[in-house]
Amino acid sequence: MNNETQSLQILRKLTVGFNPFNKKYSEIIDEIWSNYQDQFDSNNSLNGVVFEELLGYVLTLAGCMPFYMQAKVAYVPNVNYDFICYDTEHGPVSLSAKTSLRERWKQADLEAVALKYVHRNASSYLVTLDEAVIKTRLEKINDCMGLNDFVLATSHRFDVLIEELKERTFSKAGVIDTVTSNIIIDSNNHKERYGN
Repeated sequence: MNNETQSLQILRKLTVGFNPFNKKYSEIIDEIWSNYQDQFDSNNSLNGVVFEELLGYVLTLAGCMPFYMQAKVAYVPNVNYDFICYDTEHGPVSLSAKTSLRERWKQADLEAVALKYVHRNASSYLVTLDEAVIKTRLEKINDCMGLNDFVLATSHRFDVLIEELKERTFSKAGVIDTVTSNIIIDSNNHKERYGN
């Protein structure tokens, strides 16, 4: 069983009988993550995908849909964004899920730069569970070129972020034609135009 399938099964087990109502989003993350750590043997790879599924669960509860997971964005090569919420008016929102920061914040920042290069109004947030490192990162947020903010998933700032996302209107992204023209010459019509 791959980590993605296993993580979804774990999240389903953790949320059976779980009542998320009248709880803050940060409390939901904190309670379910604590239950996960208490009940399951984990590893760094599995932790990451369980955390992603947990963020997806919270986005769903908040009504921040549709959203894309492990998303590729046109004209941004070699990047799989953990989450993209697409807002046609204000641009896409990227959420990068990291259970620990260490040097991983640099990757998220480069991905945010690439997204903003194509979508100038894009917003990018790194959501983490790494309470020990986030204070340092927040103090150095100006070192980031693309990230808008670092957000601890078990903090009030996470609740604020979700409330901000709830105010936006997300939709499925449209299909982009790489090249458009009223005149397209192909093997079916070239003789009509040029007589060859």
